[in-house]
Amino acid sequence: MNIVIISGSHRPNSNSVKLANKINENVLAQLSTVDSHIIELAKFPALLSHYGDEQFQSNELQQQKAHVLDLLYGADGIIIIAPEWGGSLPPALVNLLLLCANGSAGGLPLGHKPAFAVGVSDSGAGASPVSQLKAYSAKNTHLTWCPQHAIVQNVSEFLTAPWPSPNNDRTGQLQSRFQTGIESLLLYAEQLKPIRDQLVTLSKVHPFGQ
Repeated sequence: MNIVIISGSHRPNSNSVKLANKINENVLAQLSTVDSHIIELAKFPALLSHYGDEQFQSNELQQQKAHVLDLLYGADGIIIIAPEWGGSLPPALVNLLLLCANGSAGGLPLGHKPAFAVGVSDSGAGASPVSQLKAYSAKNTHLTWCPQHAIVQNVSEFLTAPWPSPNNDRTGQLQSRFQTGIESLLLYAEQLKPIRDQLVTLSKVHPFGQ
């Protein structure tokens, strides 16, 4: 089973990618049947503005686009980590989701693949990214959102806490949400995999929901 974690921040060394690594090390790496990869959007700056005509033709953009889409096409399930920027999603993450539409991606790299949403805030926020992801991102990507999600508030504190937490506090409950949410993601991925090609074929009839 191949799981891809998307770190949605385009800031280098962000808390989002630190959280991606923490989830990978403490949950996915413990599962012998799972291979995992992290897409750190900060490493793909050309994807932030891939709608400009001149930029769209650049070799850098084409290389970055091909690499990211190759990872997404090879995934069985997706974890999207979305930091809250001014109450909204980071523009790099929005552009990545637009890039995964049928016309831009030459198909549906996320089509009928389960996704687990993670909202991130260094304060008491973090709910808006999850709401926005689940409200609009499936329309053109045709991904399938798991009902579970996680919202990591005060992320700097969460990143320095031991895993597993010795206490049944907010940190321990969040760790449990990641554990159970990702286990659910894997179950969805396993069940959807045999029928995904058929579902994607149907999705391509009306790829933009019209």
